Amino acid sequence: MTSLNYHVKPILVECKDNAKICGTLFSPPTKNPNGIVIICAAIGVGQAFYHEFAAYLCQQKFSVITFDFRGTGDSKNASPHRELKLCHWATRDIDAVISHALTLPGSDHIFLAGHSVGGQIFCLAEHAEKLSGAILIAASFPYWKRWPFPQKWSMYFFFHILIRILSIGRKRFPTKMLGLAKENIPVNLVRDWGRWARHPDYVTAGKFKIDTTRFNTIDIPMLSFSFDDDTYAPQSAVRKLHTAFSRTTVGEVHIATKQRDTGGIGHFGFFKKNKARDLWENTIAWMDLKKSI
Repeated sequence: MTSLNYHVKPILVECKDNAKICGTLFSPPTKNPNGIVIICAAIGVGQAFYHEFAAYLCQQKFSVITFDFRGTGDSKNASPHRELKLCHWATRDIDAVISHALTLPGSDHIFLAGHSVGGQIFCLAEHAEKLSGAILIAASFPYWKRWPFPQKWSMYFFFHILIRILSIGRKRFPTKMLGLAKENIPVNLVRDWGRWARHPDYVTAGKFKIDTTRFNTIDIPMLSFSFDDDTYAPQSAVRKLHTAFSRTTVGEVHIATKQRDTGGIGHFGFFKKNKARDLWENTIAWMDLKKSI
């Protein structure tokens, strides 16, 4: 199937607070898709970054939804910046996208592919339990002590000091200047991220007063990819996320990138066909297997 054999159209998804977030629906040329895959982005990564992966999934007869979280990309003005909270990316945005997916052909099998923060927080969404499975890519519970020496001291400085300093008097945090993202992020969101990452239990810490009960109740298959050259998500932090899901065992695939002919993958390379075509094929095989159970 070539790129001409599927359809792409922009969509607007309305959240329960009436905010409208911008997305893209990839549809294969069949009335009966194999399922639906929702791709949830990393912090500061626009939905266009995931379109190569989305096109591949669509070529395998899955419908795919990509979208920009509120405050970012085409959803930059979906909600007043003073009201933005990082947990809303799950409780409102991801939840609304899952609800929308439930109305589409192929909704008997809805999978979520969560990159970084998209994989960290997806189960805060009320409708997460409607998913048939979740693929976590470079998703972790970041905490400075989980990085090896000496990088852990850089992470301590970033989360404990730099975020606080660079948040003063700004509406948008300079994530682009720091090389962390392709765009600057509303400062409220980065402040939340910093607060979470300063606690070893991350978002599940009781002090944040976020309803995280679904970490303990969700019982869906999960597949997690991590990479030995990913400086943003060390394996110890990835495994800490896995332990937060108390009712399911997360299948971990840790990639030794030096043993691959395609070279390094890092935090972002999974979504490039020339870096991870075999991992994409494994993902399709995993979803097909879970559909048959």
